[in-house]
Amino acid sequence: MTILLMLLTSCVNNPSMPSDSVPIPVERQYVSADITYSESTAQYAFRLNMDSTETSFAKYYFEPGIEDEEREACIETTDDLLSSQSLQDVVPEIYIFSQERYGYKYIDDHKLYSSVQDWRSIEYITDVLLAAYDEGAHYGTAFGYANHLAKINQWDSYDSKFSHPSVGDVFDLNYLCFDEDFVTDNDVVVAKEMSCDFVEWYLKQQGEQAFWQLLSSCSRSVDALAAYYQENGVAYAPSSIQYGAGGRSYDYIVYSDSGTFYIAKDWTDINAEYNPLITDGFLHSNYTDTKAFFEINLKQMKQYQDLFKLDDYNHNLEIVFSKPIAASKTSFYQSLNHRIYLYNVDSLMHEYIHALTMPTASMKRWQVEGFARYFSYYYDHYGMALLNQDYNHTPDTATTKWIHEYLATLDRPIDMAKDYCELENIAIYHFGFTDPNADYVVGSSFVQYLVKQYGEDAVVDHIYGNGTPLPKTYVELVKEWNKYIESEYEGYSKYK
Repeated sequence: MTILLMLLTSCVNNPSMPSDSVPIPVERQYVSADITYSESTAQYAFRLNMDSTETSFAKYYFEPGIEDEEREACIETTDDLLSSQSLQDVVPEIYIFSQERYGYKYIDDHKLYSSVQDWRSIEYITDVLLAAYDEGAHYGTAFGYANHLAKINQWDSYDSKFSHPSVGDVFDLNYLCFDEDFVTDNDVVVAKEMSCDFVEWYLKQQGEQAFWQLLSSCSRSVDALAAYYQENGVAYAPSSIQYGAGGRSYDYIVYSDSGTFYIAKDWTDINAEYNPLITDGFLHSNYTDTKAFFEINLKQMKQYQDLFKLDDYNHNLEIVFSKPIAASKTSFYQSLNHRIYLYNVDSLMHEYIHALTMPTASMKRWQVEGFARYFSYYYDHYGMALLNQDYNHTPDTATTKWIHEYLATLDRPIDMAKDYCELENIAIYHFGFTDPNADYVVGSSFVQYLVKQYGEDAVVDHIYGNGTPLPKTYVELVKEWNKYIESEYEGYSKYK
């Protein structure tokens, strides 16, 4: 270890060392390196020649033009922090751009992309810790520990105290709880102070070695945070959803066992005016609404995994909330990249079923779209809200008479979670469809008929499992389904 690194390490263990110590001049060797910057799933990318150097603790890349004094201050602070951690051979990579070129932060695969700033700020120290441990780690835990390290070095730090936020969800202390777009300015201050108090509480109880385990595990952090609240008399179960910085392209990224969500900065739901659950600034503001969206949909995704019982599902799914990039302006699943492009949240569960079953081109339309349409009615909170709005506010015309005839049989509004089978079958009769491949709804009605006859497991296994044949041929089944529709729904007006 060089004399410089020995001195830097001693700084961590010597709180009396002045915070304004002048860095020792270093003859540092840089090499030219071509780097390609891109954010996962985003179209934004650029190539740049950067100056690269390496220490025992990290690899550094600086945009040409950044002054040597700035580079040394960055390296000194970062090495100082990393030298005190137990990283198990992880060597983070730190990419520093000028504010004019970049101005965003993005963390991925132990790489931190950031810009010139105050290297001793708690925010920068937090980013370094996340790059060193895990970009999807619990942000409040990393922030509180960054504050702890700043105190040791006698840098500017936040007060550590327990307090109550104005919005209870801020008790989650995740990345969005530190963002003024999602919570109030005061709640950001509360989140910072409470994160610092939580970390100091844990360090006193368990020590530093045990604490490092929290930084590499969001679930452990959440469990420890729950214990912290219990000790402070707060009955609150913190959310385990992991949020992270989104760089130039995304507001934020959500990490989960079922997939990774990328929320583009300019994303708006194309069905926002029709869906009563879509509020102003949806998923770009109001942490409570945003948290509810991800909690509901992650639960639903798990329900579909359990329902289909597929052993070879690929969990490395990417769900990109983006502006339409296809001429049809319809959300779609891209099997080649195992990625969903989402333009409206009411189609998320439909596309997720495609991602689970990974349909092939050789399949018939009813097996792909009819299957996804039918099962998407099972667990789809946001999709049902849109359909209920649509069906209950459909104008009474000659072509929609069948809807109003059905509504007249009810003593309540249409609830698609209960009524979808009847309404789809009435629609098939009304328009005279007989081919399951004619339309999504027609295919869904046919799948519905098969499930009634043979059960969910048999239908799923027949199409996407082991391919176990059903007792009758496809032609026979279609004839029976046509006969069933004609006999059961004869009383409803047919479209002329």
